[in-house]
Amino acid sequence: MTGHLLGWTLVVLGAGAALGSLVRMASADGWARFEAGAEAAMGAGMAVMAAPPTALHYGTYGLWWAAVFAALCVGGVALAVRHVIRGGMRQLGHGTHLVIGSAAMVLMTLAVPGENSGPALALGPSGHGHGHGATAGMRGVGGGHGVIEAAASSGSAVLWRAAFWVLAAYFVVFVALAVRARLRGPVTAPAAPATRARDRRAARTPALLSAPNARLAGHVGMGGSMATMLLMMTA
Repeated sequence: MTGHLLGWTLVVLGAGAALGSLVRMASADGWARFEAGAEAAMGAGMAVMAAPPTALHYGTYGLWWAAVFAALCVGGVALAVRHVIRGGMRQLGHGTHLVIGSAAMVLMTLAVPGENSGPALALGPSGHGHGHGATAGMRGVGGGHGVIEAAASSGSAVLWRAAFWVLAAYFVVFVALAVRARLRGPVTAPAAPATRARDRRAARTPALLSAPNARLAGHVGMGGSMATMLLMMTA
C-alpha cells in the first residue's frame, strides 16, 4: 500500500460492508441470509487484510482465510444452481456475484505476504508481490522463493495481474449498477390516482436502516474496497 491512510480507508469500507451485510442478515432468511453472511465475512476479511497492524497476521494465516472464502464460493455456486433450476438461465445472476467475490478474496489472500514468508501468488516481476501488507511484509520476506520466482519468470504473473484488473473493472461496474438500481427504486404496481403521489414520495424517502439501503451500503463498500485492493495489488 502507498500509506497507512489508504489502508485505514479500506478498513472503513470493509467494516461498512460487513455492517451493512449484518443488518441484512437480521431481516433475511434462507439463502438470502447465507448471502448476506458471506458478504459480511468478506467485508471483515478485507478490513483485517487492509489494516496495517493486522495485514501480516492475515497473510500468515492466509491459507485458512482462503479455505473459508473457497467454501463461500462453493455456496455461491450452489445458490446459482438453485436459482437456475427454479427460474431458468435468466436467474443465473443470483449467486454469481457471490462466486466472483469469493474467488477474488481467495486470489487476494494468496497475494498477501505473511510475517516470515512471501505471497503464494506473485503479481510483480520481483516475485514478492504487491499487496496492502506488502510494505510491512517485505521486512519478513526472505531473499529467494523458488516457486514464486519461477511463476513470475514464466509469465504467469502477467496473466494473474490481468485477472486482477478484470475483477477490479467488474466491481466498479457492479457498484455503478447497484447505485443506479437503488435510485430507480423497486418496480411496483400502479397505484390509485389519489394515492399515487403520496406513494411515490414514500418510496423515495425510505428509512435509513431499511433493507434496500443496507444492501446498497454493503454493495458499495464491498465493491469499492474490492476494486481498490485489486488495483493496488497490481501497482
